[in-house]
Amino acid sequence: MASGKYDLAIVGGGLSGGLLALALREKRPELRVALIEAEDHFGGNHIWSFFDSDIEPEHRWLVDPLISKSWDSYDVHFPKYSRSLQTGYNSITSKKFNAVIGQRLDKKHLITGSKVKVMSKEHISFSSGKKIAATTVIDARGGGDFSALEYGWQKFLGQMLHLKKPHGLDRPVIMDARVDQLDGYHFVYCLPFGNMDVFVEETYYSNGRDLDKTACRQRIAEYAARQGWEIADIAAEEFGQLPVVYGGDFDQFWQDNDGLGARIGARAALAHPITSYSLPMAVRTAISICEMPE
Repeated sequence: MASGKYDLAIVGGGLSGGLLALALREKRPELRVALIEAEDHFGGNHIWSFFDSDIEPEHRWLVDPLISKSWDSYDVHFPKYSRSLQTGYNSITSKKFNAVIGQRLDKKHLITGSKVKVMSKEHISFSSGKKIAATTVIDARGGGDFSALEYGWQKFLGQMLHLKKPHGLDRPVIMDARVDQLDGYHFVYCLPFGNMDVFVEETYYSNGRDLDKTACRQRIAEYAARQGWEIADIAAEEFGQLPVVYGGDFDQFWQDNDGLGARIGARAALAHPITSYSLPMAVRTAISICEMPE
């Protein structure tokens, strides 16, 4: 951990915080930026995805080095029809995200395994007793107090399946709604990462936050069996519950900020109003901050 005052301290090394740090390194290399994460690595345990149309072409420089897999089209399935759509789709894994941050950012300004105890607009105190100062502190720690907002939930559990035989998919299945409609709107999402590897995710749009992980795992196994896939191993698993904001008192939301005026990403409710995905807005936010006058 470097000593001295930083120009900027980003608290939260997830998608929004990491993208901002990478963008500043490229566009504002003169700034002394700390990227702080409570876990021992950046990016958590996620697969983030986006359509080509989500990101402006002039901003692709920020995300292209992070992409783990790209496809030039995708499928959707509903009970009465299916379609193949010719729009590119891309996925970023936490593993690749963490690796790029480690390669491109100054390691002495990367602070991991450090839980924040107290933070203000210019100071951060850690549970370990260490402190740092910064001209500006940005809170990028993910979802915060949404009590002033109105929202439902997009909740999911996904598994990376390693199969005994090739799965036969040559493009993602963004939505397969040919499943029982349980707990709101229910569909399955599939990303083929290799001939023998496919990420399968149970997704629900629901009024309730509760996620039955055991049931999701069973439904993934049943879905795989219906496709004729034999599972050799489950290489990874992720799950989450994302608020889908549709209204509320945003002025009050911004007042309930623990004395911090600067928030980005999910902490600032900067997510798509239907999917709750935050990557496109995280890119725009990072670029906008880089382009701000001194």
